[in-house]
Amino acid sequence: MSKGQILVVEDEFITAQDIKRSLVRMGYDVPATVDNGPGAIEKAGEHKPDLVLMDINLIGPMNGIEAAREIRKRYGIPVVYLTAQSDDATVEKAASSDPFGYIIKPLEERTLKTSIQIALYKHAMEKKLKEQERTIRTLINTTSDGALLLDLEGKVLAINDAFAERLGKSPDSIQNTIIYEFFQTGGISKQLAEELVNYRKGTLIHIEEEIKGEKYDTRIYPAVDEFGVVTTVAVFCHDITLLKQTESDLKSVNEKLTSEKEHLLLLNAAINNMSDCAVLTDTVGNIVYVNATFEKKLGISFADVKGKFIAELAHPENMYHLSKDYFLNYKTETDSSGNFMVKNKYGVKVAMSIKGKAVLDEEMSGRMHPKYFLFVLRDRL
Repeated sequence: MSKGQILVVEDEFITAQDIKRSLVRMGYDVPATVDNGPGAIEKAGEHKPDLVLMDINLIGPMNGIEAAREIRKRYGIPVVYLTAQSDDATVEKAASSDPFGYIIKPLEERTLKTSIQIALYKHAMEKKLKEQERTIRTLINTTSDGALLLDLEGKVLAINDAFAERLGKSPDSIQNTIIYEFFQTGGISKQLAEELVNYRKGTLIHIEEEIKGEKYDTRIYPAVDEFGVVTTVAVFCHDITLLKQTESDLKSVNEKLTSEKEHLLLLNAAINNMSDCAVLTDTVGNIVYVNATFEKKLGISFADVKGKFIAELAHPENMYHLSKDYFLNYKTETDSSGNFMVKNKYGVKVAMSIKGKAVLDEEMSGRMHPKYFLFVLRDRL
């Protein structure tokens, strides 16, 4: 069973055949041998081998280093160089193309075998690492929260789209940069930067921070190795701007309600100590409150009149007209007054004077908008 395919790129035909025979003895399949750069690129694309053995000196204007770069760029196939040149300049040029090995001619089969095994293993690990990176990127992008993975020096190992958007950059452009670079531009808060700089605790840290007017619930999690040593740090930022605004609005409403409740309690105490009857209606004239004097003088409880239109308190002989139009067409702050015949609990006529006034909504007073209507009923002597 073949251990994999290896493309041989060698300008000397006899040497190429010797290498092919050695590879076959090792259990590898050699789909082709090529003596020039363009041909090597073409065959690499055609066969997609597991590895390319590349001579640096080739026939034609393209050398092996240039061909290796193109093969890596197009197909991601690992390349091991074969060359008789070991001078510093050649080695430096070859190293810049990110090779998986460098074998000096003349070849020894044992050296060749070892170099191939190491190159294939290195490539397998590279593929596995890239797959892990893709998996991490996919996982951290399943959340709309900002997510970030850093080493202990602050270098970005992984970042999701949400956090990258907050920094105003693409995820790829941020990869491997130092996160503290974004402190000066306002991408991360001073609080978060200081926590990360000093982070060695191995425990969860929870902070609330503000960035450019947005508020975040931020958590810093340690990742430890098998010895319990912190190696990387994960950061998750949940946008709580709307939550904080809602909390602030609720607090404001509660404070207003508390203030209004206290005001109503004082008003209730004051009205209940009046010697006159007091009736409070909503904006269409339905009764929402009567004071204790009303209940005592007329023998009618609040429960009996709650929600009723105020005109229903009138005795049949009443001549004072108090209709729905009074409430619907109210346009001035002028008091309404007159003589009002009230019927008590037993239907007995009680002669009283009535005086009505709108209680304006403080927040809409500029529009003369009533919030309630207060009517004071006094015994007519």
